[in-house]
Amino acid sequence: MKFQLNSKNKRLFFIIGIIILIELSGYGFFASLFRLIGSVSQ
Repeated sequence: MKFQLNSKNKRLFFIIGIIILIELSGYGFFASLFRLIGSVSQ
């Protein structure tokens, strides 16, 4: 059985991949949120 990706799934994986890269680089939503929480709690 061959696993096939249709265009909708390819686009979804592409978007998820970009979000993961942005988060890992430190400029994503969660990274900003943790920085904000850290600065407030000091």
